Amino acid sequence: MKVFLLNIYRSIKYGFQNFGRNVFLSIATTSILVLTLFGLGFFIIINQISTEALRSIESKVDFNIYVAENVPQDTLSAFTTYVENLEEVQTVQVISKEEATQLFQERFQDNPNLLTAFQLLDSNPLPVTIRVQAVSSQDYTQIWDQVQQYPQFAEVVESSDFDEDRSTARETIDRLNSIVSTVRSIGISVIIVLAIIAVLVTYNTVRLTMYSYRNEIEIMRLVGASDNQIKGPFIVEGILFGVFGTFVAFLILFIVVFGISEPVKNFIDGSQSISEYMLNHALFIIIAKLVVGISLGVGSSLIAINRYLKV
Repeated sequence: MKVFLLNIYRSIKYGFQNFGRNVFLSIATTSILVLTLFGLGFFIIINQISTEALRSIESKVDFNIYVAENVPQDTLSAFTTYVENLEEVQTVQVISKEEATQLFQERFQDNPNLLTAFQLLDSNPLPVTIRVQAVSSQDYTQIWDQVQQYPQFAEVVESSDFDEDRSTARETIDRLNSIVSTVRSIGISVIIVLAIIAVLVTYNTVRLTMYSYRNEIEIMRLVGASDNQIKGPFIVEGILFGVFGTFVAFLILFIVVFGISEPVKNFIDGSQSISEYMLNHALFIIIAKLVVGISLGVGSSLIAINRYLKV
């Protein structure tokens, strides 16, 4: 046990020494890891922004079901309850003929000729309307299909403005989904490229470090040092790359997010501030960066060490 603890102490000591002696190599390696980890953190934030944007637009999308004339109140109530109980439905609002008239007047208040013509009609032509909002933009087709399966559908429903092929809101949602998917794909691709670069740079850094210490390594071998004792300091050095890279990347991300937070919030009406999101999820972001950073640093160090020791 004492020997084991001594080996750990020596690995930590020499790992810090290696990290400090090769300042320029350490800075170069840490910088690449910073870029990679910044990309990871920024991807998490971008994902949050795109989700908020999609949620903001989805909250403004709905479709109307127009109720047929002279439908009994109990029949209308039963149908409304059926729609409300659908799993994909978030909210249902019943708009009476009087409320529909008021909404019509508010909408066309700048068109007095139309309002005058409407008032000259013998009866109110506007139907009772059921306004439906889905949990997700992807659910509208399924909701409409289930509404059409209602036993008294033909008696209750006169028509609906839901038309998947011509719905402007639907086209907007689909376009936004496509943009979000593209942004996420690009973000993942950039992170993968940066991760590969980080592994290659860390690998070469450790290889150069081991080469500069080749005489010491040979002496360690001659006096009976095991491979694990030789690997220890370089594994610690890889951990240091990951740790320093994590905190520098988080600091840069913190500055960037607080710089763009207010413009993003103003652009996406009703969205959560991304600075607030980052503060609430700071621990998760740091842990994610730390895990990825240490994995990249230690992983590339191990690859370099194993290849060197086999030579």
